Amino acid sequence: MKRFVDLKIQTRLLVMFVTVLLPLLAGEVLTILHFESSLRETAELELTNVVRHLYRSCEIRQKEFEPRKSLPTGEDVAFLEGILLSFRVGKTGYPYVIDTEGNLIIHPAKQGQNIYDSRDSKGFAFIQEICRSAESLAPGETGTLRYPWKNVEEGETRERMKIVKYRYFKDWGWIIAAGAYEEEIYQAIAPVEGYATALVLLSVFLVIAFTWMMNRLVTRPVVLISEASSKLAEGDLSQTVAGASRRDEVGVLARSFNTMAAQIREETALLERLVEERTQALVESREKYRSLVENTVDGIVTSDLSGEITFANSGMEKMIGRPREEIIGAKIWSFYKGGIEQARHIMRRLREENNITNYEMELIALEGPLPIMTSASLLRDADGKETGTLGIFSDITKLKQLEEDLRKAQVNLAQTMKLRALGDLVAGVAHEVNNPLMASMTMLHVIMQSVPEDETKLHSRLDVLKRCNSRIMNIVNHLRDFARQSNIERKRIGINEPLSNALLICSQQLMNMHISVEKDLAEDLPAINGDANHLEQVFLDVIANARDALEPVEGEKSLSLRSYADGLDGNPAVAVEISDTGPGISPEVIDKIFEPFFTTKPVGKGTGLGLPICYGIIEEHCGRIDVESEAGEGTTFTIRIPAIAPDTEPSQECEEKQDGAEDSDHG
Repeated sequence: MKRFVDLKIQTRLLVMFVTVLLPLLAGEVLTILHFESSLRETAELELTNVVRHLYRSCEIRQKEFEPRKSLPTGEDVAFLEGILLSFRVGKTGYPYVIDTEGNLIIHPAKQGQNIYDSRDSKGFAFIQEICRSAESLAPGETGTLRYPWKNVEEGETRERMKIVKYRYFKDWGWIIAAGAYEEEIYQAIAPVEGYATALVLLSVFLVIAFTWMMNRLVTRPVVLISEASSKLAEGDLSQTVAGASRRDEVGVLARSFNTMAAQIREETALLERLVEERTQALVESREKYRSLVENTVDGIVTSDLSGEITFANSGMEKMIGRPREEIIGAKIWSFYKGGIEQARHIMRRLREENNITNYEMELIALEGPLPIMTSASLLRDADGKETGTLGIFSDITKLKQLEEDLRKAQVNLAQTMKLRALGDLVAGVAHEVNNPLMASMTMLHVIMQSVPEDETKLHSRLDVLKRCNSRIMNIVNHLRDFARQSNIERKRIGINEPLSNALLICSQQLMNMHISVEKDLAEDLPAINGDANHLEQVFLDVIANARDALEPVEGEKSLSLRSYADGLDGNPAVAVEISDTGPGISPEVIDKIFEPFFTTKPVGKGTGLGLPICYGIIEEHCGRIDVESEAGEGTTFTIRIPAIAPDTEPSQECEEKQDGAEDSDHG
C-alpha cells in the first residue's frame, strides 16, 4: 500500500479536499434525508389520526348504550356514517369500515358490498391481508399496508401506490381503515425535496469547481513537466515544456528540463549512427541465416526447457501440414507419437551425450504418423546454462517405403520358392498316391460288381467309398493344378450338385461332432459354366474350415448352407452361403486368410493352402468369394459365380470375360 507522501500531487490535493469537504457534504445529505423522513411520518400521521378518531367514536358509542346492547344497531351505523363520511384525506382519500369477512359496513360509494377478494394491480389480495392481520394487532396498535392501485372506475390510466392505516374494533368485529394515494399525502414534501436536491447539487458543484481551480493553478504545470519527462524516458526526444519564462520554482524546473533534453538529443544522435552501422552488418548476417534455415527441406525446431516450441521453419510446416502459428507456442511432445515420455527420453539422452544423431521416431502430421530421422542438441547461453533444445527432422517416408517394398519382395520370393518346391513335391506325391489309389478303385469296382443289386445299403456304402477315392484323386489333382496352374474343364452344371456332393462326403463327420446342418437350396436356379470337381473342392474346404471352427464350441453348434439367385457386377449370378455359429474371425486376421501358407490352425492341422486354392478356383470361374465375420457371432462365406443363359455356349462366355480381363491388365 502506498504512503500518502508517495502519491501524486494531484491525488494528494484531491484526498485533502475529500477528507475535509466530503464529511460536510455527507452530513448535509443525512440531515436532508432525516428531515424528509420526518415529513413523511407527519404526513402519514394524518391517516393514523383519522383511524384513531373513528376508533374512539366507536368506543364512546358502545359505552354510552352498553346496558341495552352489545352489537351495533342501525342507529349506531348511521351515527358513525355521518362522522366517517365527513372526513377526507388528501384529494381522493377516505375512511371506511369493513368486517373480518370483507363486507363494507360504511363506505362512500360501495356500502354493503363484499370486497374480500379485491386484488391490486399485481394480483395481491390486499383486503384479505388487512382482515388477516387486523385481528392480530395489539390493543391500540395501528396497522399499515401499501399496494399499487389503479381506479379504473374513476378513469385512471396508471397505477399509483396507495397507503392504508387500519385498526381492529374487537367488540363489534369491525376494521376501521383510512386510505389515500401516497403522492397526495406526500404532496407537501415535493418542494422540500426539490430544495434539498438543489442544495446538494450546488454543494457538489462547488467542491468540483474548487478542486478544478486548485488543479489548474497548482498541479497542472508540475504534471506537464512530469508527463514530458516520462515521454523523454520512453524515447521521445522532441519534448520541451512551456513556462521557462516564469520566475518561480516551476520556471526553474522547466528551464532545467529543456537544457537536459537538448543534451540528450545530441548524445542520442551520435549513438544512432553507431547503432545503424552495427545493425546493417547484423541484418546481412541474419538474412543469410534465415535463407539457409527457411529453404532447407528438413524441419528445424527450437524449444525452451519447458518443451514449448519457440521457432519452426517452413520445412517443419510442410512436414506436418500445419501453419507456423499453430506450431509455435505448442509443446514439442504434442507432435511426437510417443508423447511426453518420448520427449523425456530424448532429453535424458541429450543431457548424457549433449547431442543425438540419426534417431528414428514418428511425428503426428495432419495426414497421420510421419516417420522421421532426427538430430538434436542442447542450446546454451553465454554462461553455459541450458536454455532449450534444437532439433532437425528429416522425412524418411520414402526410405521406409523402399524398405517395406524390399521386405515384400523378399517374402514374395520366399513364397514363390515354396510354391515351386510344392509343385515338385505334389508331382511326386501324385505319382505315389495314384498307383495304390488305382488299385483301390479297381478292387472297389470288382466288389461292387459282385454285390447283388438288392443289397442297396451295401451299394450305398460302397458308393461313398468310391466317392472318397475320387475325392482323394481330385485333391491330388487340385494340388497339382494349383502348383502348375492347369486349366479348369468347365461345362454347364447346376450349383446345387457339387454343393450336395460336398455335404454328402463330410456329413458323417458333422454328425459325429454333433453339428446340426440346415439346408436351403433354391430350385430352378440358372446354370453356371463350371467344373463340378473343382467347385466341390471349394465347398469341402469351406465346410471343413467351419467344422474346425465349431470343434471347440460348447453347447449348440450349427452349419447352414443356402443357394439362391443373385447378381455379380450387374450381371445374373448364382450365390452359395456357408455360415457357422463359431467364434468368428478377428479383424486383424480376416484380411490375410486368402494369402498362401497363412493359417491360424496349430502345426499339423493346417497348411495355409486351402482357402488360397479355393480363391484361385473361384477366380477361374469368373466369380468372387467374400467373407463376413464378427467375433463371437460366427462366419459366413459367400461364393458368387456368373450364371449363363440357356442358349449360351458354356466354354465361350467365361473365356470372353477372361480375355477382356487379360486385355485390360495388359493395357
